[in-house]
Amino acid sequence: MFATSDFAALGQAQLEKSIRLSNIALSGVERLVTLQLDVARELLSENTATAKALTEVKDVQGLLSLQQQLSQPVVDKALAVAKNVYEAASSTQAELGAFVEEQVIEFNKGLVTTLDKAVKQAPAGSEIVVSAVKTAVATAASAYDTVAKTAKKVTSDFAEASVAAAETSAKAAAGVAKTSARKASPAAAV
Repeated sequence: MFATSDFAALGQAQLEKSIRLSNIALSGVERLVTLQLDVARELLSENTATAKALTEVKDVQGLLSLQQQLSQPVVDKALAVAKNVYEAASSTQAELGAFVEEQVIEFNKGLVTTLDKAVKQAPAGSEIVVSAVKTAVATAASAYDTVAKTAKKVTSDFAEASVAAAETSAKAAAGVAKTSARKASPAAAV
């Protein structure tokens, strides 16, 4: 049935799949680590500038003014970082999804090929059973494809809606903070 070369080819194929899966995972981790390092560098730079600005504040009014200047950029940057993390995670998830989808398709093709080989060695009359199994495999593959596409669409729509809602909430919170700071500003001057 199986020759030694068939086992060697199967082992090589499995090794290549494992390497590809590892590369996808490492690429995703690399994107996130790079993003973290970029954010850390930017935060260090911004904190240095903020500390310098704080040393130049002369009164409460100056402190409130500085707070107003710093609040909106912080919210915008936090949203940008969240969006970048989402994009990196989505990209990795899409690559992993494509990998799994390829494996399902490959498995189904292998199953059909094996069934074709089995039919040649099977007793007469078994073609009907093999045909029914092939039809079941094709139906399952079609159902999997439909479910996978629907899941991708729902996940994508949900994630985009969540990001948009978080962005709206953060901007609203920043607006409330600005308004509160403005209201506190005249009271502090009195």
